[in-house]
Amino acid sequence: MLNIIFSPSRRFQSLSEKPVWVIPFVLALLLPLLIGNLTVVLLPRSALITTAEERIARAKDFIDQQVEKGRMPADQREMAMDRIDAASRSELEFYQNASKPGLFLRFLLRSIPALLWSALQIFLWATILNLLLPLLGATTSFARTFAITTNSALIRVPSALFHSLLMLTTGKLTVTTNLALAFPAIPLYLKGLLSCIDIFTIWELILVSLGLKTVFNLQMKWITLVVFSLWLVYILLLAGLLTLSGGLAIQ
Repeated sequence: MLNIIFSPSRRFQSLSEKPVWVIPFVLALLLPLLIGNLTVVLLPRSALITTAEERIARAKDFIDQQVEKGRMPADQREMAMDRIDAASRSELEFYQNASKPGLFLRFLLRSIPALLWSALQIFLWATILNLLLPLLGATTSFARTFAITTNSALIRVPSALFHSLLMLTTGKLTVTTNLALAFPAIPLYLKGLLSCIDIFTIWELILVSLGLKTVFNLQMKWITLVVFSLWLVYILLLAGLLTLSGGLAIQ
C-alpha cells in the first residue's frame, strides 16, 4: 500500500507484469470501514446524539418542503412525522445506553450497504474503463484494469485516517474535505456537485490515469481526459440525485 502512495509508477509497472487485485480490493473496502466505525465509537456520545438530531431535523424539513411543493398530501405529513419520531426515539436511546461494542456492531452492520455499493462502484469503474481502452489504441485486459482501479482505491485508507483525525480533533461526526465546505450558501445542486469534489478523490483519479498510462503505454493527457470526463458525468448525475433527496445525503 505504501508503494501506491510513495512510488506509484513502480507499483503500476509491477502490475503490468502481474496483476494483483484481491488484497488491495479487500483492504480498500474494509480498512476505511473499520477505521470510520472505530472512530465513531470513540467519539463522545453527545456528538452521536447531536448528529442524529440534526439528521432528523433535516428529514422533517424535507417532508415539509414536499408538502409545500404539493409532492406529498398534507394528510400524510403527520403520519410521516410520527414514523420519524418513533425511529428517532429508539435511535437516541440506543446511543445513550449502548456499550461501545454494541455501538461498533450497529454501525458496522449499517455500513454493509455502503460497503457493497463501493465494491460495485470499483467493479463498474474498471469495466467501463476497460471497454474504452480500445478507443485509445490499447489492448483490453480486465485483470490489469481492475488491478489498477483497486490499487488506486487504496488511497481511501489514508483518506479514512485523515477524516478520523478530523473527527477526533473536532469531536464531530460530520467532517469533510470536499469543496462544499468552502461554499455554504450556494444552490443545492451546486452544493451537491461540490460535495463530490474531494482532494482524496482527485488523488485516486490521478493514480488511475497514471496506472492506465503505465500499464497500457498510453498518452497521459488522453487517458486523463477520459478518466476525468467519466468522473464528471458521474458527479453531475450524483449531484442531481442528491438534489432530489433534498440534500439529505450531503453532510
